[in-house]
Amino acid sequence: MSALGPVYGVAFGQIEAAALARLLRDSGAAALRLTPHRALILEAGGRRDSTEFLTAADDPMLRIDACPGAPSCTSATVETRAMARALAPALETVAPGARRSLHVSGCTKGCARARAADITLVGRNGKFDLVRDGCAWDTPSQTGLSPEALRSFIGAL
Repeated sequence: MSALGPVYGVAFGQIEAAALARLLRDSGAAALRLTPHRALILEAGGRRDSTEFLTAADDPMLRIDACPGAPSCTSATVETRAMARALAPALETVAPGARRSLHVSGCTKGCARARAADITLVGRNGKFDLVRDGCAWDTPSQTGLSPEALRSFIGAL
């Protein structure tokens, strides 16, 4: 909550227009402010529960960047956003209380994040390469990780 009104996070900085319209209508907000941190401030609005927006300031989804991935991007060979959502809870077990960042990229271009992340996963031929403390175009420390293997592997980092 800010002095202006409730704050809602937006996973990956992308929302459905209908979800935004519902939130604005239900909150009674007088105005909408966009922040540079993938969040919305609903001026003079009331707090509403939402499953479509992030409502906790410490939600790990706020520290995850993910490009649209396959099939939305022709450069990507992996689906990125479902993987990012599946791995979000693991960010808390990797370093409880720490603010670890995760970047899930469909390819080595790294469009969703142009700076280093604590953990970067890069799609390559339907699998993922792992870069620690780097960018999507950096040399990975592990290669060829399947989506299934990643779910258990991330918790061990």
